[in-house]
Amino acid sequence: MKNWKKIGLGSVTLASAALLAACGSSSSSTQKVPQLAIPVDISTLDSTLNTDTYSNIFIGNTEEGATRVAANGQAANALATSVTESSDGLTWTIKLRSGLKWSNGDALTAKDFVYAWQRAVNPATGSQYAYLLGNIKNANQIMGLKTATQADLDTLGVKANSDTELTVTLTQPTPYFKFLLAESVYYPLNQKFVEKEGKNYGTSSAKTLYDGPFIYKGSGWTGTNESFQLVKNPNYYDKANVKSNEVDIQVVKNANTAVQLYKQGKLDQVALGTPDLYNANKGYTKNTSLVDLKESTTDYIEYNQTGKGTSNTTAAKALQNQDIREALNLATDRTSIIAQTTAGSSNATGFVPSGMAQTQTGEDFAKYAAQPYKYDVSEAKTLWEKGLKEIGETKVNLSYETDADSTGAKAQADFLQTSLAKALPGLTITEKIVPFQQRLKDSANHQFDMVNSLWGGDYAEPSTFLQLFASGSGYNDGGFTNAAYQAAWTKASTLPDVSNDAARNADYKAAEQALYDSSSINPIYFRTTPALQSNNLHNLIFHGTGLEYDLKSVYVN
Repeated sequence: MKNWKKIGLGSVTLASAALLAACGSSSSSTQKVPQLAIPVDISTLDSTLNTDTYSNIFIGNTEEGATRVAANGQAANALATSVTESSDGLTWTIKLRSGLKWSNGDALTAKDFVYAWQRAVNPATGSQYAYLLGNIKNANQIMGLKTATQADLDTLGVKANSDTELTVTLTQPTPYFKFLLAESVYYPLNQKFVEKEGKNYGTSSAKTLYDGPFIYKGSGWTGTNESFQLVKNPNYYDKANVKSNEVDIQVVKNANTAVQLYKQGKLDQVALGTPDLYNANKGYTKNTSLVDLKESTTDYIEYNQTGKGTSNTTAAKALQNQDIREALNLATDRTSIIAQTTAGSSNATGFVPSGMAQTQTGEDFAKYAAQPYKYDVSEAKTLWEKGLKEIGETKVNLSYETDADSTGAKAQADFLQTSLAKALPGLTITEKIVPFQQRLKDSANHQFDMVNSLWGGDYAEPSTFLQLFASGSGYNDGGFTNAAYQAAWTKASTLPDVSNDAARNADYKAAEQALYDSSSINPIYFRTTPALQSNNLHNLIFHGTGLEYDLKSVYVN
């Protein structure tokens, strides 16, 4: 999920407000209502078109799919009563709960899943996350068309057998398919309502239908307002386990303001995403716990290896040279970058971040597949000089592109501009600080030399990261070709025995090694954000992948 996976604006904060509720004619009680604060505006409520983390929080708490990721990180049944796969891993049968309803009272059936998935892969829809449906039979063929007819869409490997059962046919075994079913692009849609609203669907809460724990109160989100309320959905099948009757939402864009509100007792959680915020507030203990939000996000640098789109011809030659890329990796002081730009993160030892996935033995995959990325100026200088001779140059000017929207990103650019030039004689780094959306556009179009990127997992399995650089992927912004990587990825993703996790993890590890051996990318850090959390806050479920905050069971006492 490219846009929201490459966002770096930090985690949400939570607040609580006291509402007085009358109890009889002469008494009252106080009920705490959790208040959620996000640092940026919502962009859409369309589960097919959404591209950012913060919109996804509200989509994922007002809508739901066949499965939902539980507090233990496993994909649990949600709208489905069972999700089963065939022995070859190619056919999945999903049985839905009976009596499911949309928020307008319409029946929710298996046909709503078929329509939603066809809408996602239809090129006319323009879903950036339709690639998550790529393993469904004929999905890639349909997405590759300039236009698709209903006849084309009908070939997609999903069929409604009845109102409460659908069958999905895959092109290859996908052991993490239950996790994919929990992704918003897999959510069902009410065809009649969506087609009635047309392009306006999802542009406000009134132009969206819901099947999840919450719906919007009153006018809700109008598309521009920065405060609104969620209330328990009376048509939700599991409403008895929704712990809060209301959750109030507001946009708080200033991190320092959020910290002050927390200290005033008006917030239940606040992120300390920068070193200054963390150092100034980590000792605050009044009814407070300091928690670490492990985001399953990797910060990394991509090198444009296409030979085109760079700032100059020398840069193009330099970045296609493996010795020069390895020199840049070796000259990267990850520890100092973390100390100066983030709070709580750790040095990257690969592309797949720590704490996201486990091997068949229960070991953290990032530890199992760790590569020896290190800081070694002496070795870097040797390789740099060797690389310069190979390309026939004595000096190189490289641009470094990053987000203008993030203080940490600018600080990282400043550090690298100085430190890399000092370590590698003849190197000049020119900063290119652009808006977040411009950086995404430049990355996708290979219009950069070096670009700072972030990617976070959609589900708790290494493929959510490692598929980025596979052949045909639209997310290989550096445009590199790595034969060893492709061979390892192909083995992992086409393994005949779907239950052979040991073999799959070994192939994933080989893919990590191939990225390291060729210096295809430069992983910087695995992001963790520390936060102050009120001891009165309970059952706020944070996921490093997919739906970041699950509000279904949160409450404040």
